[in-house]
Parts: sequence; structure tokens; C-alpha cells
Amino acid sequence: MIVLSFVAALLMVAMLCVVIDKYGVPDMVSSIYYLLGKRGWVFQVVLIAFGAMMMVCLLDSGLGEQCLAFLACEGLMFVGMAPRFLEESDRGLHKGAAIVAAVASVGWCMTVDVRLTIAAMGLYGLYWACKDEDSKPWFVAETSAILLVMVTYWCNVLV
Repeated sequence: MIVLSFVAALLMVAMLCVVIDKYGVPDMVSSIYYLLGKRGWVFQVVLIAFGAMMMVCLLDSGLGEQCLAFLACEGLMFVGMAPRFLEESDRGLHKGAAIVAAVASVGWCMTVDVRLTIAAMGLYGLYWACKDEDSKPWFVAETSAILLVMVTYWCNVLV
């Protein structure tokens, strides 16, 4: 399962690096769908695949509150299934899924490693306090939550 988690992480990092290199840092991860234009399907595939792979890893690990692991991954998959947050038809599902994914991700991390989660939240709080008008607080929050899940998983499975 460790290998699968690294594949998932590489997939997400590859998408983020390509987008940031071509378009700069987006305001939030979901903006990538619109930045890619006709290739927006890549955003959908990456989020759905990442969520599915990490769901297998997190549930197989037996770590933390399993329902939160499921909700975090399923929420991310639903964000990928309803990427058009600017359109009325997808907005509700997209926002609801994003909120569920974010809260469940941090919640799962809290049930696995409280100290690591609090440290990550403290670092984000410091970032928030020091941000300027060019900062991308939503993008940083979303990518930090994804990174927190990955690091929490790796730190507790590899040890």
C-alpha cells in the first residue's frame, strides 16, 4: 500500500507542477479545471484516481477513524466528479464535497497523530498571519491538507 500512496502522491504533484509551471499558482486547486480548458478532464481523472488510491491505503492501514478516512477520500472524488464550481448545476455538490473532504481529512489526521496535525495547523496559521495580497491562502490550505494526510499516513505506517 505504501507504493500505491507514493503513486497517488506523484500523480497529484505532477498535475500541480505542470499547472503551476504553465499558469502560475491558482487561487485554489479547483481552479485547475478551468485553467486546463478542454483538458479539464485531466483534473477530474487526477482527483478521482488520487481519492480512490488513497482510500484503499487509508482504509487498509486501519489507522484513525475509518469513517473520516472514507469521507475525506470520497469527498475529494466528488470534487473531481463535479468540477464546475462556477456553474449553478455543480456548485452545491462541489462546495459540499470540498468541505466534507477538508474537514474529514483534518479530522482523520487528528485521530491518527494529534501533534503532527496541530503543528501543521500552527504552520498554516503562521502563513495566514504573514500573508500578503499576492498570497493564495485557499490553494495553500487545500494543498496543505492533502500533504498533511500523506505525511500522517507515511509517518504512521512506515514507523
